[in-house]
Amino acid sequence: MSRRVNRDAEFAYGAGQLNPSRAINPGLVYDIDEMSYVQFLCHEGYSGSSIAHLVGTKSVNCSSILPGFGYDALNYPSMQLNMKNGQQQTVGVFRRRVTNVGSSSVYNATIKAPKGMKITVRPMSLLFTRPLQKRSFKVVVRANTTASSKYTVLSASLVWKSGRHTVRSPIVVYNLPDEN
Repeated sequence: MSRRVNRDAEFAYGAGQLNPSRAINPGLVYDIDEMSYVQFLCHEGYSGSSIAHLVGTKSVNCSSILPGFGYDALNYPSMQLNMKNGQQQTVGVFRRRVTNVGSSSVYNATIKAPKGMKITVRPMSLLFTRPLQKRSFKVVVRANTTASSKYTVLSASLVWKSGRHTVRSPIVVYNLPDEN
């Protein structure tokens, strides 16, 4: 019996809630606002006029906007790192901020990573003493791939777990074959 491999890995299902009934009480949320998206789009190289059209303003000057923090300049549950131009090693630093929408609790981090990836999280525990309290953390992803691989997807995850909630963040490192 052959084993079926999903080449899309973590990209196959996204970063959202997989159990709709648990979405009512998620425990932690990643807040994001319009300016965060503008920072992200500026970081990705989109023109100010393209962004302005998208957000419904007359103009956006990316050079005057403070950049977002971390590798992707976005506060989002998933983290992805592109190994460009055939790199064999890469490092990405992701900064995230979560809001406690549950009761007082401690969330402890668990990391699941395949061979070729090393992931560190600081701090490894998040203490929340009240609802709507915010905590920040940093995730450092280091990846090594083999030069012979034209298309690589390495999938990992960061799971924040309290006594009541489990909050999962997919982490993906990928390279794509050259279009040439």
